[in-house]
Amino acid sequence: MTSDNPTDPRSRFKIALDERFSKPIGPRAHAARPSGHPVLVCAGDSITQGAGGSNWVHQVARTVAPAMTCVNAGVGGNVAWNLLARLDEIIACRPIAVTVLIGTNDALAQISATWSDSSVKHQQLPQHPTAQWYEDNLRRIVDRLKSETTADIALMSLPPLADAVDGRWHDLVAPYNAIIHEVATEAGVPVLPVHERVTTLITGEPARPWDGTRKLMGMSLLRRLALRQSWDTIARHHGFTTTPDGVHLNEHAAAQVAALVTQFVNAAVQARKA
Repeated sequence: MTSDNPTDPRSRFKIALDERFSKPIGPRAHAARPSGHPVLVCAGDSITQGAGGSNWVHQVARTVAPAMTCVNAGVGGNVAWNLLARLDEIIACRPIAVTVLIGTNDALAQISATWSDSSVKHQQLPQHPTAQWYEDNLRRIVDRLKSETTADIALMSLPPLADAVDGRWHDLVAPYNAIIHEVATEAGVPVLPVHERVTTLITGEPARPWDGTRKLMGMSLLRRLALRQSWDTIARHHGFTTTPDGVHLNEHAAAQVAALVTQFVNAAVQARKA
């Protein structure tokens, strides 16, 4: 865990990350100073938070402001169980719309015991992630949002890993996207086709196949902070078209996600006016 001591190098690095990857108002801050505007909550992990890649929630916030407040409820490293555990603060925002993009870390935990053990340790999980556990938690998330809010809810399919349209990394994500569609169908909520939309941007086989580790994440952050390179530039440097590090989104991919969310929100608002 990173120290809160501002003289600790780890803490200074965290502060630098927080400044570089700033995000729209979070759930707790919104509860403390409500805007009075309708609220959109974007819930998820680091892909939503905007840490490690382009912040698509920022793009949505710029589009819907000032008529709507956009709350970023993304937390890096979270699996579905973590999101379920912090759902109270999301519900407290009294949103009219909620998007849920969660499951990438659940899938990554299946890569190896190292990934799984790290997730348990750093996310303080009560068990090692499994697909069944993910499904159970996602279903509970949707059930609570439907019963405890009046929000329009949209699940989002998981983006591809490492520009993979087939093979190991595609097969890792595919069962989780199947779960997302199944849960959404049962609950009667839409799925925003993030996976499909980002996949259309992939131009071919990655120039450098991803090794399934976190190595590129650290290298990407270093290039972002030290060289101030764009996520698109970092992605090209690492041989990808949609991701700087195999997991997170570059600007090109994030713009597609933002467009899907903006379309969903605008439709929800228009339906309420009808």
